[in-house]
Amino acid sequence: MKKIALFRNVNGSPELVDRFDTMKEASDCVASIVEGEDDVTVFDFTTEEQEYTDIIERVKSYADACDVLSVPQLDEKAMLSAGFRPDEIARRKLETITAALNEGWKPDWNDTNECKYYPWFYITPGKGKDPDGNASNGAPAGLSAADTLSAASNTSTSFGSRLCFHDRRTALYAGNTFTDLYAAILVEKF
Repeated sequence: MKKIALFRNVNGSPELVDRFDTMKEASDCVASIVEGEDDVTVFDFTTEEQEYTDIIERVKSYADACDVLSVPQLDEKAMLSAGFRPDEIARRKLETITAALNEGWKPDWNDTNECKYYPWFYITPGKGKDPDGNASNGAPAGLSAADTLSAASNTSTSFGSRLCFHDRRTALYAGNTFTDLYAAILVEKF
């Protein structure tokens, strides 16, 4: 599918703002940015028509995220033997997945008007497994993505900045697709 990619010149290099279905949508975005910022003009932006496959279609696994970013996969055996805990490895995997799904977007923590999203989970007691893989009647619990929250409007969060997303749709996708990795960092295993 073809999309209109909108780029903003930042310190001499183009940074992707977003992709749009029409040139009008891209123009409206430029107009809103120019209206809100004093030192920006329409000449700071360029567009390019590109063939585009939605990132959600391209990132179905940790390996896919590594491919998108052109980075090697973690050597989990080496990390475990070096003393990394499974939750630390899972967090690093989620950081890679989040970076791939965000396609270069990074949160601006100085901009309190910029929404930043992260998955919100329901924990279901008794749905987990004990260390031997048997069903458990208590923690660890089952984990399911239920919603997303915008970090800009919520003063407390259990996710760090490396695990937030630029939109609600992507946060929901990550929470529903990579639930096992989120469970590894959120739910203590006994």
